[in-house]
Amino acid sequence: MDLSERFSASRVQASMRWLVFLSLLAPSVALAESWCAYPLWVHEWGVQSFDASGRPAAPVSLPTYFHRNASGATAASTPTRHLPADSGIRDLPVLHFYSAGSLSSPIPVGVEVGFTRGEATVWYPQVNERRRASVANSPAAATQRSALLRQRQPAGNQLALTRRLGSDPTSQLVWDQLLLTPAPQHTQANALAWVDGLRELDAMWVNNASESERFVFYEATTRERVALELRRGATWRRGHRHLILENKSRFDVHDVFVTHREGSRVFVFFAPSIPARRSAGFVLEDHRVTNVRAATRDRLRAQLVDPHQPTPPSTAGWGAGCTMMREPAIPVTAAEGHHLYAAEVDAILDIWAARFFEQPGTTITYREDTAYLDAVMPLSLYTDMYNFIKLRRMGLANWTRVPLP
Repeated sequence: MDLSERFSASRVQASMRWLVFLSLLAPSVALAESWCAYPLWVHEWGVQSFDASGRPAAPVSLPTYFHRNASGATAASTPTRHLPADSGIRDLPVLHFYSAGSLSSPIPVGVEVGFTRGEATVWYPQVNERRRASVANSPAAATQRSALLRQRQPAGNQLALTRRLGSDPTSQLVWDQLLLTPAPQHTQANALAWVDGLRELDAMWVNNASESERFVFYEATTRERVALELRRGATWRRGHRHLILENKSRFDVHDVFVTHREGSRVFVFFAPSIPARRSAGFVLEDHRVTNVRAATRDRLRAQLVDPHQPTPPSTAGWGAGCTMMREPAIPVTAAEGHHLYAAEVDAILDIWAARFFEQPGTTITYREDTAYLDAVMPLSLYTDMYNFIKLRRMGLANWTRVPLP
């Protein structure tokens, strides 16, 4: 072999060693190929209960093993928000996760939740960090959050976050990393009937270092008040009970049911929506129903089930779009809608329908606006670069023993 041949061979060998070195040192090089992140559907639902005074009422019974202090919290090996970026490319208690496939298994997620008008009291599984409301809802936390939001902004057109970002300082409960799997990684404790029902859903299992469940649960005390006020209308008289239902909040309310029972007679008034600071009037006698289930449970079910996707997707189905350039440090914080899968809605109604529609006297049930949920119970969801989150939030309010004016 002459000198030029030996020089060419040495260049090839050096190039090969350099490529091997790059593949070991910088796996992002291999990740620069074009590919699509997989959708991760996240559904949050719950019920806010109010008593006759319009203040929050006692919730349903909870399992004793749900956590009420964070003394057993352990640090995650790597917070989801610290995972590598894609190179090149309230009472609302329950979160469900669904995936039709992913390039990562198990799927890591991070969850942060705050309660701007209350204190977190119960959660499951155990958190990695717990902040008191006095800290999370303080002016100092708000200032720190503003700084964090500025840090999350990309420089120019580049998603180049070179520093690790902390959790949202206004969150009270922080799960740095939970792992989503098709089967549980740990044995579940014996549960109440409603928990057993949720375990039958076709959702991903949520795991921390020692606990597994089909959902993430959180609950808080709250200073929230019922959004509606019921009063007599101008033409009210005996046998013609004209009533006005006024939305006194600054957010719209939706899917409003007024259910009134007098012995064997049942009256149901329904309003698809009552805008903020607006009202809806009706004469109670005009809304007597004979098929109570059709006018109440079935109608609410139709309003809540996703008409386009009533069951969890079995395939990813990117359609015309392809999500790339995922940055795990940037969470999803806003809901894109409220519709849920049919099995989820059926589970909610199995637990709550009797409280909504079968109580003596007058009960008012309505759906809270997603923007309201985002405001009073801010939620941040993280996942890795191989997945992207599609968030739905559905919150119902239930006002029982309403005084009929």
